[in-house]
Amino acid sequence: MAHPASASNARLTTTILFMSLLLVLATASLGCPCPCSYTCENELNWRVYLKQVVGTGPSHNQEVIFRPQHANPFGQTVVQDWTLVDAPAQGAKVVGHAQGVHVLSDLANVGWFVSLNLNMVFQGDRFSGSTLPVMGVLPPEGEWAVVGGTGELALARGTIKHRIAGSAPETNFRQLDIHAFYANGSASCVVGSAAVIAEKGSAHAK
Repeated sequence: MAHPASASNARLTTTILFMSLLLVLATASLGCPCPCSYTCENELNWRVYLKQVVGTGPSHNQEVIFRPQHANPFGQTVVQDWTLVDAPAQGAKVVGHAQGVHVLSDLANVGWFVSLNLNMVFQGDRFSGSTLPVMGVLPPEGEWAVVGGTGELALARGTIKHRIAGSAPETNFRQLDIHAFYANGSASCVVGSAAVIAEKGSAHAK
């Protein structure tokens, strides 16, 4: 018959060995290239400009689709295909489009709410076909939230600071400073590391 103390020591030894094995496995998994893109991110700093053309001329890129009877007019709804360009000037290079809907949804301050289906679709050399869905309000100056991304910008999260940077007849140019993190599913990385893509002087991130 086994002595009670001997049985207890055997159980303790087995527990220690099992916990040691778990620790070794966990350490090994952290030391190798990450198997999941969620732990590996790129950082994006990118300045582009949004070109908004109002009115009824041939180049206007937004259209009122609902005119309510409210006095302020609360509830007015506009669909847009705003142009994203590399400079606040007529004839600037097009780098994408900001497509979606904005609604006058603030009774007190007459603030425009940009709904979640404002989708930035990029074209050109760097992020062609990738998208950034954003949402927020549309005062002359403020900040939007980046709530996702597709393509090379998959799983993006971040913010976009915006302000009016210039104007022309029936046209506003809004400066957009995009700061976001997005998944890097193709590169080997160490947990917690991030590659930085900083935009300086042109609308194409390097």
